[in-house]
Amino acid sequence: MKTAVIVGAGHAGSQCAVSLRYEGFDGKIYLINSEAAAPYHKPPLSKKYLRADTPEAIPLRAASTYEKADVQWRHGWVVSIDTAGEFIALQSGETLSYDYLVLATGARNRTVRELDYLPNVFSLRTLEDAAQLHAGISKSTRFSVLGGGFIGLEVAASMAGMGRAVTVIEAADRLLGRVVAEDVSHRVQAGLAQLGVRVLTGRRDTHFEVSNDTNVGQTLTGLLLDDNSMVNTDALLVGIGARPNSEQADDAGIACANGIVVNEFLQTSDENVFAIGDCANFPHWQTGLPQRLQSVQNAVDQAKCVAQSIARQLPIRYHTVPWFWSDIGHMKLQIAGIHNGDTEQVIREEGDTFALYHLREGQVVCVESINGTKEHLLARKLIMHGTAVSAKDIHAGLDSLIALM
Repeated sequence: MKTAVIVGAGHAGSQCAVSLRYEGFDGKIYLINSEAAAPYHKPPLSKKYLRADTPEAIPLRAASTYEKADVQWRHGWVVSIDTAGEFIALQSGETLSYDYLVLATGARNRTVRELDYLPNVFSLRTLEDAAQLHAGISKSTRFSVLGGGFIGLEVAASMAGMGRAVTVIEAADRLLGRVVAEDVSHRVQAGLAQLGVRVLTGRRDTHFEVSNDTNVGQTLTGLLLDDNSMVNTDALLVGIGARPNSEQADDAGIACANGIVVNEFLQTSDENVFAIGDCANFPHWQTGLPQRLQSVQNAVDQAKCVAQSIARQLPIRYHTVPWFWSDIGHMKLQIAGIHNGDTEQVIREEGDTFALYHLREGQVVCVESINGTKEHLLARKLIMHGTAVSAKDIHAGLDSLIALM
């Protein structure tokens, strides 16, 4: 009987465990969870969870689903991987042998080391992070975010909706600069301004003001910026990116570079070891370049792909249109596909719906939309099928684009 061991029980690992059984794998399945909580949905942590009087995590799936799939749980950390002997060692001292190992170890947030010890400085990635942030914001009226990425902006919008005075500080000259087009950045910033969020772009912190609180000790009270302005604050969320959790794979001799390197089948340099989700650096079919995508969709789809490969004992190429969403206040930002390099950009607006199409050689490679779910769903189909599209077709409206399918 074969054994599959999955390290990490987030969106990727949880999906892989249940998909293995769904695909007909009849061996043992071990799911290693380093968190105390059962697998939960992460997107609500920056929105609904923070706004709730008594917040609760939303389970990814019922406990009975894992029971039905006969998933064996182990809680704690993996301390080492032995690819020659094909086993992992757990912090508890237990070792688990495997025929197939799936690394779904995720990523961890970057921090500002000199602020790590302060009780009113927060990060947000896990349920524990969210619980600490929820408790911390109850005492704050002025809230700041360092970094203009998705999580930071989602939290900023949530805080503004709860009546806090919010300031976002971004070192780059625009928000979301690494992931969306300039037009989209400007619209997101304008939407945040409507919520009362102050956004400072092109600004870096040069000094942190810290004072002594008789109840909790030292706390952050302000950030001095490189233009000599001071941002006074009661609480700070640090959202300056994330690092892949790839150290154990690296120590085991598995190839790593900006994550765990995998091929088009999501296999690592050891063909019986796979990597999926935020930790995996894979060759993307659209760009031909190594890509590490941090999204729920990518985690889930990669998990399903690996489950099929293991169950069928046949490597299956990962070939899925990437898509992503972020709810920032009243704005639903959705992205389908990936664009890199120069593209022909075509904007279509209708009411409060905005969509920016990226075309290359007469085909859609990416669409960034705000409050345009129908546009987004259609874009995914256009990209997958490689449908020939012109600017005229886009301006003619959705019916015209649907007719091309």
